[in-house]
Amino acid sequence: MSTPRTQSLGRESAGTPGSRRHEYFDRWDLVAILTLTVVAFVIRFFSPILPNIFLPDNSGPIVTNCVSSTPTDPQGDKGTICGLAYPFNRGYGNPLSPPNGQVFDEIYFPVDAYDDVKGIEKCTNSMPADFQPGHCEFNYFDPEPPLAKEIIGAGMWTYGWYRAHFQGASGDYIDLGFNTFGWRIAACISGTLCIPMMYLLARRLWPNRLFAIAAATLACFDGMFFIQSRIGMIDIFPIFLILAAYFLFLVHIQSQSFNSSMLSLLALGIVLAVGIAAKWIVLAAWLSIVLWLVLRIVLRSLDVEFGPPGWPFLSWRRGGGHTIAQVPWPTYLAVAVIALVVIPVGVYIVSWYPFFARGQFHSLANLWTYQLQALNYHRTLTATHPYGSPPWSWPLLSRPVLYYAEYSGLGNDAFTGQQLIARMSNLGNPWIWWTSLPCVVSLPYFVIKHRSFPAAVILLGFISQYLPWFPITRVLFMYHMFGGLIFMILALAYVLVYLAQMVPRPRPRLVVAAHLSIAVFFFGYFYPVWTALPISYPAYVEGSGTPFWGPKLWLMNCHAVPSSAVNDQSKVTQYFCWN
Repeated sequence: MSTPRTQSLGRESAGTPGSRRHEYFDRWDLVAILTLTVVAFVIRFFSPILPNIFLPDNSGPIVTNCVSSTPTDPQGDKGTICGLAYPFNRGYGNPLSPPNGQVFDEIYFPVDAYDDVKGIEKCTNSMPADFQPGHCEFNYFDPEPPLAKEIIGAGMWTYGWYRAHFQGASGDYIDLGFNTFGWRIAACISGTLCIPMMYLLARRLWPNRLFAIAAATLACFDGMFFIQSRIGMIDIFPIFLILAAYFLFLVHIQSQSFNSSMLSLLALGIVLAVGIAAKWIVLAAWLSIVLWLVLRIVLRSLDVEFGPPGWPFLSWRRGGGHTIAQVPWPTYLAVAVIALVVIPVGVYIVSWYPFFARGQFHSLANLWTYQLQALNYHRTLTATHPYGSPPWSWPLLSRPVLYYAEYSGLGNDAFTGQQLIARMSNLGNPWIWWTSLPCVVSLPYFVIKHRSFPAAVILLGFISQYLPWFPITRVLFMYHMFGGLIFMILALAYVLVYLAQMVPRPRPRLVVAAHLSIAVFFFGYFYPVWTALPISYPAYVEGSGTPFWGPKLWLMNCHAVPSSAVNDQSKVTQYFCWN
């Protein structure tokens, strides 16, 4: 009885020699992955999708993704914004108000991306005769690596090109694309691709289709995965690259030939390199993957099998009475150093090209000094924020970040006559986050009791993406949990499928389907919170006129602001408050 359960927990992998070969990817996987990808794209690109009954004038098509009476410029002029371009954050005559509709950190990253493109155009290609290097008006300092911002810039430039060629607009492409749609489209595409990548990763980690479907579905309908795919911030890009890196790591260790092993190792290095150049959190994935590669070699050299066998060329052990011949250690080590050290360093340096091109950097010494300045910024930052929160609170959804709020000018509810408001928060899906916590805690049991390699990969991935945040003293936000969320979802899918397999067939699928259905229901319930869909104030906060389905903000334990902090609310942190 132990063998089937062991295999079900992932001690065997697809294509294991000497065992029944599992079909890694067939037409049903293709159907599942295409379906989930289409669903993910539709809800990310077209939201907020709403029935017309919620519109203030109750006119137009039965279903729409356009929000009327929407502020469309800093002066608050009314218009109608549709889909990914919504919301537009108008200014309020405040120096901190965004001038072009930016939501939350869109005031930074799209502007930096714009400056990268403009700096190359203005300070390199058409430099005036008296131009002094290092004095380009588009120089800036940002403590994050540049590649994710350059991806945002590529989306802006491409959208500007589209407007110029298909909508009759005229002007510089980056100027035409510098708007809410332009700086969000790259995040939307990357966030959509996270769903099939989660499926492929889970399918490789444990050859169980139900596990892959569960993991991809949970990622598709989680609030943080959703909202970070619809805002011009940099966080979604490293998440996609972390998923891709772990997938390629599994492809590498499951390779059945030396050539395929080397190719997958090089591909792994390239993905990690791009990820590190996008955001430093990918360094944690780099470290954990390198640790796995070293540990795998050590264990196999000690004749200890743990994880998928793959092609057994990396060990010193004896096989069949003789040492395995022609162990290609020099080649492997050389390729490993190139893939995991040389390529990441090279890509990281190249990603700073706009800084060199516009004259902000003159040498690698300038680049190095900039890195030290970025580290010092993170180390010494003392600014506070009302939506800042410590790492211990993130898995509990204690303090999500309010990205956008509009409390006036959106009209009235068509049925109740109550004033409409719109809010957008990076709240995770409570059903997914809270049910994943006991699953993460249980992972050591599966590692020790069942020698489960998938459980070990998930556990180390979670630890590497979560624990490094605890020593950091600067203000942090709940979206910094994003890397750990990958492995929270994998842990939930893993334990869910394991428990489901303990009930008679065909009920295992029904158990998993029931949990996923509740996750989808929660997604629908909190959909207005993630899309800034205008609904009445009592639908957000419990009070007179609250509809029967209840308020969207459950945790309302928001204490009053101390009188001493009335003029400095940035120093007030309210935990277990969704308002």
